[in-house]
Amino acid sequence: MYKGKNAILKIQGVKPAVSEIYMINSFQKANKSKIIRPPHLYAYIPWDAEKRYEALILEDTGNQTVINPLTKQIEIDEFFNLYEEYRNNCLKTAWIEKPDLTLSENIKVNFENWRKTSFKLYPTHPLRKEYDEDLIDEAINVLTLNYQGIEPQFMHGHFSVTDLYKVNGQIVLLSNLYWSYRNPYHDAVFGYHWFMLSLSDIPDISAEKIDEQKKLWLDKIYSLPKNDIENKLLNLALLERAAAGLNLDALSINPDLEVSKYLVETTRKEVERLIQLSPRK
Repeated sequence: MYKGKNAILKIQGVKPAVSEIYMINSFQKANKSKIIRPPHLYAYIPWDAEKRYEALILEDTGNQTVINPLTKQIEIDEFFNLYEEYRNNCLKTAWIEKPDLTLSENIKVNFENWRKTSFKLYPTHPLRKEYDEDLIDEAINVLTLNYQGIEPQFMHGHFSVTDLYKVNGQIVLLSNLYWSYRNPYHDAVFGYHWFMLSLSDIPDISAEKIDEQKKLWLDKIYSLPKNDIENKLLNLALLERAAAGLNLDALSINPDLEVSKYLVETTRKEVERLIQLSPRK
């Protein structure tokens, strides 16, 4: 409780590149949306170099999310209506500087780090196949080639189903630490990427139900591009997430579950499909 209100105490024990306090306050100032907003920041302690933490006291946003663990068309429509609202009214003014690295350079750095993490966390993994590394390398080559000359875009880097909460007729957007410059359409596919992996948490879910959920998302996602160039960028964003999934994210779900085998295999097939859709030299 904070001054009679339910609240969340958040401790940052590792110094972030940019303070979340700054991110939330900057989002609040720049935001033009009447629907989407950051959480109320009741109080905070900036990063203390001696004590090695920063602390935030945030409003308790409750537990009413836009998307449920098994979603349906009406929820997908609402999620992407909110996505359009966010794109139109939450991104008017960037409050962080564009990075020095190009998109192609950033892809290489990210995957290099993620691969090290993958083998550190899972030196052996029952669902990893021998040729996955080569497949991921091929995806990286496709991405770095096709992102040459493409500018990164300022966005919320964690626009997901677990970060949009309904509070008193508005939508509170969490994970504000992740405002950054990303590849185009990253924010359109990030929620889908993690939602699909979260289906492993649903007891006795079938492959058919997983395919139904995937179709709901992809039908909506593929309706977003307005021309061939945008469609190419969307496929690249999907490839980046699928390759990241095959490298690490999909390996984080319980490998003993039958559904996990299916999710990892479909991720692998998605990487292969999206590589074929992208130009290569």
